[in-house]
Amino acid sequence: MIRFCLCIIEPQTPDYSTLEPLNASFGVIVQHCTELRKLSLSGLLTDLVFEYIGVHAKKLEILSLDFAGDSDLGLHYVLSGCESLRKLEIRYCPFGDEALLANAAKLETTRSLWMSNCSVSFEECKLLAQKLLELNVNVIDERGHPDTRP
Repeated sequence: MIRFCLCIIEPQTPDYSTLEPLNASFGVIVQHCTELRKLSLSGLLTDLVFEYIGVHAKKLEILSLDFAGDSDLGLHYVLSGCESLRKLEIRYCPFGDEALLANAAKLETTRSLWMSNCSVSFEECKLLAQKLLELNVNVIDERGHPDTRP
């Protein structure tokens, strides 16, 4: 299997049998599907699943995340391990400036970074785009442009 996509309609819903985050299920997928090129995940996932991704999904080229993760550590795991990553899409995840800038050098193979409603600042994204000229950085914030916010 080289592509896997699972969209959880209610993103904070735990595993129905254990009432725990969905880490174990996704961990098994990335541990046994080492040829994954594209992975799309959403749901109640902690930083542990991103550690699994970083360790086992070495050939991953495209990663889409929605409503997942606990902290900046999750993004650190992914960027530290996924050496072939070309496109990263992040929506409604808690990843912020620290994870993005601390791991900027690891984004050298990445050509597209798309972030929507994450904890990143407009200024830090501009700085990242200036550092990595080959990287197309898109940031969408439903609150509007930083200059127009109250």
